[in-house]
Amino acid sequence: MAVLVSLVGGCTRPIVKPTPSGPPPQPGFTGIPPQGQVAEQELQGVQTNLRVVYFEFDKYSLNAEARASLEHNAQMLKMSPHVKIIAEGHCDERGTDEYNLALGERRARSVVDFLVSLGIPAQNFSTVSYGSELPVDPAHNEAAWAKNRRVFLRVTR
Repeated sequence: MAVLVSLVGGCTRPIVKPTPSGPPPQPGFTGIPPQGQVAEQELQGVQTNLRVVYFEFDKYSLNAEARASLEHNAQMLKMSPHVKIIAEGHCDERGTDEYNLALGERRARSVVDFLVSLGIPAQNFSTVSYGSELPVDPAHNEAAWAKNRRVFLRVTR
């Protein structure tokens, strides 16, 4: 048995760790999304600071207020480049279900296209339209309808 142990022990090779080549790693973004409690706090922080984008009746073009909100949102998203976003398009209750679903999708696309033009990678986005199915304000008046014509940016992992 002792001979067997000495033979096996003599056959092992020493472990050699490779020496690093190139410059040492820099602190900061590694390209790998953070995980755990820190990641959850970051996602919540980004979500809290993103502004909702509102639209005029039967429109999906961005007015000056919408563009200002999106410029703010772009700055938030640039600080967390690994965050993924779902642009959720919404409409007021006027119009058919089919029309509102299509309009909600066009609104979401116009928001994403503008954010991409500001330097946010297109692969960070997906879109969905809820049409008039998820109103923020269920009242049946212009004030409620104005709140419901929106794109909400939902942060995902």
